[in-house]
This record gives sequence, C-alpha cells and structure tokens, in this order.
Amino acid sequence: MMARYLDISIPTGPRTTVFPGDPAPGISWPFWSHDKGNPANVGFFHGGLHHGTHVDAPWHFIKGGRRLHQMPLDHWVGECQVLDLTAQKSCVSGQALDRAGVHDGMKRLLFKTRNSSTDYWHEPWNPDFIYIDQSAAEWCTRHGLLLVGLDYLTIDPPSAPDFPAHMELLGKETLILENICLRDIAPGNYELLAAPVSLVDADGGWCRALLRQAQ
Repeated sequence: MMARYLDISIPTGPRTTVFPGDPAPGISWPFWSHDKGNPANVGFFHGGLHHGTHVDAPWHFIKGGRRLHQMPLDHWVGECQVLDLTAQKSCVSGQALDRAGVHDGMKRLLFKTRNSSTDYWHEPWNPDFIYIDQSAAEWCTRHGLLLVGLDYLTIDPPSAPDFPAHMELLGKETLILENICLRDIAPGNYELLAAPVSLVDADGGWCRALLRQAQ
C-alpha cells in the first residue's frame, strides 16, 4: 500500500510573520552567486531558530533543561493524533481535551484550531490567536505526552508573560511543535515526521513537518 505524505509546514521567507520584536527572516547570497559570475549560488539564512515551522527543546525556557541535540528522536517521529479543536473560541483547555476523544496511549497530539483557517504566517501578529491554556498543558504532561503541536507562532497568549504552557510542557519534557498548518488535515491518526535540523547546544530548531498517511 502506497503511503501519502502531507506537508503541514508553513513557507518561510521575508514575508513570514514572526514574534513581535523579532527581525524578519531572509536569505541572501553575500559571497558566491551566479549573478557575480561564480560557479555556484551559496546562500545564507538570516533568521531565528523559532521562525517558521520549528520545535522547542526544554532549554528554550527551562534553566538547565536539555538542549535540542540531547533529545531522543522519538519525540519528533512516531504515531500522532490530530484533534479537531476548531470549535474552541479562545484557547485549548484541559476540558476540551477531555472531550476530544484522545486515543489511549497516544503520545503525540496536534491541535487543529481556527488559527489554521487563514494564512496566518503572512498576516500581522494576532494577539487573539487560539492558545494552549495551562490546564491543557497540565493535561498533556499528566498523560505523559512526548510532543504537542499548535497551528500558530507560539502557544502562550500575550496575557500570560510568565509563559505557563511552555513552562509546564518543557519542564516535563513534553516538547513543542509550532507554526504548523492543519487546515486541510482531517482529524485522526498519522505518523508524524518532524525531526529538527541537527543543531548542537540550541534551544530549538527548524523542521519540515510531515504527516504520513496509509492509503
């Protein structure tokens, strides 16, 4: 049976929406390029590790937490469940997860919210995005999840400057996948392929997030 791969990454470039205050990412060819008569184009990326589709390692928020290269690959790769949470009006709560039909033993969850209904990555920062409430983060760590994914730039709202969802999840090594698009993804089980680039001593890193679906 042939496998079907679904890309849930967002495009990253100068137009990509970034966290307020961050410089826009860009690609340049400061040295070698065909335009300068060189035999090859050699591009440089100028942007943050948390721009575009990316993962958060514990050290992103947790002092002394494990860094990206110290996390096992099975956090980023394996069976996952996409939950339809598009009815949530302000946040993903613990109560919403109780009602969402999470399968027993599931260790990776992707939250499909109304954030995915627009090309949010090309729109101005929206402080009213659907976020992950602390109660949902606690639900995830209580159930031993390896990874949680959300369809926006970050998981905590601007009204929570102490970043409770990040602190709860990363403090228990439930890792985070951010900036994904689940608009065309049906709820259900998939294989997640979201291993980040192999950076040493980093707090996070880019990835090309894919879902594998058997046909």
